[in-house]
Amino acid sequence: MTLSLDTLPGLALFSCVVRHGSLTGAAQELGLNRSSVSKQLARFEAQLGAKLLQRTTRKLALTELGERVWQEAQTVAAALGNIDAITDDYRQNVRGRLKVSCSSSLARVHLVPLLPLFSQRYPEVDLLLQLEDRFVDLTTEQVDIAIRVGHLPDSSLVARKLGELQWQLVASPSYLAQHGAPQTPSDLVQHACLFYQNGLRAMNLWTFSGPLGEEQVRVKGPLAMNDACALVDAAINGLGILLIDRALLAAPLASGQLLALLPDYQLAAGLPVYAVYPARDWLPAKATAFVEFIIKEFSPRLLVR
Repeated sequence: MTLSLDTLPGLALFSCVVRHGSLTGAAQELGLNRSSVSKQLARFEAQLGAKLLQRTTRKLALTELGERVWQEAQTVAAALGNIDAITDDYRQNVRGRLKVSCSSSLARVHLVPLLPLFSQRYPEVDLLLQLEDRFVDLTTEQVDIAIRVGHLPDSSLVARKLGELQWQLVASPSYLAQHGAPQTPSDLVQHACLFYQNGLRAMNLWTFSGPLGEEQVRVKGPLAMNDACALVDAAINGLGILLIDRALLAAPLASGQLLALLPDYQLAAGLPVYAVYPARDWLPAKATAFVEFIIKEFSPRLLVR
């Protein structure tokens, strides 16, 4: 005979009867009538193929097998209690390892500066920050939370919008001295432009709003790559005109290494930024704390729309 999890309700009922020493006491705790408890106990004994309790009109007595089953039942009860404590800790206490995926440039500029504050608030959380410019599979790679840039495909993931990146069009003084500055968006087709490309997605369709309304320009140039910080370095070194997250440009704009272009034109809204995580009825407390933290602290660093 092989027992299965289907026997657990019977084991729980048997344990309740033994604790109370009577069918009546067990019935009161379980909210059943005495007859129902008696029938379920008999069904459990039938599953085991042996008597666990000797019943008389005055009392119940454990059989030899019943004594051994009762001892094992207490072990099972202790294990279930431990499982209950573990799950309570998982849901309520902010501790343990938290694996977060984020693009390298977004992490450097927006996320990493906030981590000392997060660690100060939640010292028992050990962050594993995975930096890479691709959409990771959260389930396969056991990632708790991913911070993603761009419009998300339909999926079973929960997505919390953090805001949108702010674009800036720039070039180096050396590039402008050699090639001149564009005066309108349409001039960009005559220039070497640098843009982000990850796999099959190339961000080389740039949108502007100006006196003539909205203009879209598909640019081309000598370099595309999947690292935004490296693109900034390429622009500083005079390789071309760059449209990129403004937050990456604070230092080179302040130092004059890069100059802002087309001041009379507004740039289209930047790409949205989301915190995504697997849909779960019970999100771990550490993940909930991190999501709420970045919504409060990370979002103001972006242009929220």
